[in-house]
Amino acid sequence: MSDATKAPAQKETRLQLCILHVVRTIDLTPRMRRIVLGGQDLADFDVPTNALGPYVKLLIPPKHLAEPEWPTIGFDGRLVWPAIERRPVMRTYSVRRFDKAAAELHVDFVMHGDRGVASAWAARAQPGDVVGIWGPGCPTTQNIDWYLFAGDHTALPALAFIMEHLPPTARGQVFIEIPDETEMQALARPEGVEVTWLCPNGAHPGTTSALQDAVKAASWPSDARVFVWAGAEGSVARSIRNHMRTQHRLDREQMYVLNYWKRGASEGAFGYVD
Repeated sequence: MSDATKAPAQKETRLQLCILHVVRTIDLTPRMRRIVLGGQDLADFDVPTNALGPYVKLLIPPKHLAEPEWPTIGFDGRLVWPAIERRPVMRTYSVRRFDKAAAELHVDFVMHGDRGVASAWAARAQPGDVVGIWGPGCPTTQNIDWYLFAGDHTALPALAFIMEHLPPTARGQVFIEIPDETEMQALARPEGVEVTWLCPNGAHPGTTSALQDAVKAASWPSDARVFVWAGAEGSVARSIRNHMRTQHRLDREQMYVLNYWKRGASEGAFGYVD
């Protein structure tokens, strides 16, 4: 993406953005808030029900702007961004639910106070506030006999979406690491999928080996077509990815392991998939 600012002589067209507004907010747990977004642009938006962790790119306008400004496409086909002080901040978030009939998109945020741009926006979000989205993006898979899913608090919305849309005959294991039991949520899932919550002595997810230890101890039927999906802090994700490659000989088609965040780094300073 180009960081060039807008030039008056350039011919520009609007990107295929969805410009949405906040419909309502819901506090799900002490540390997780749901923002329900709506708008006419969702008429052309859709998410495959077999998506494994669908996501969107949120474009959050600076809070001092009365009218948001969005990136455009210049005459050369490159992205043209507003000036730095008027530029929206882009962050990647999972789709928790998409209700096409109601034209509503649900996005869940782990609340960090003012430590993150997206968390701060979610904390102050009010009905009518405007935000842009690109997407969705998502991997899909099929013909799987056994699933292994794992994630920390930040991956919980994606895991919840995935489990809700698995085939009723699906079998597998899910490990979810959260700060404490107050962050547990009731999750719909097939009967053959077992969920294990990990609350390592109240420690912040990503600071212990609980998630990777649980994943590494997991087993599945030797003749099963297995698929592994995980989302966690970068070093944890890397450990899980390496274990699946070296110990189980899984290739890229059999796993999707994401660096959901990296300690001490903001989005853009790390890659999601190694």
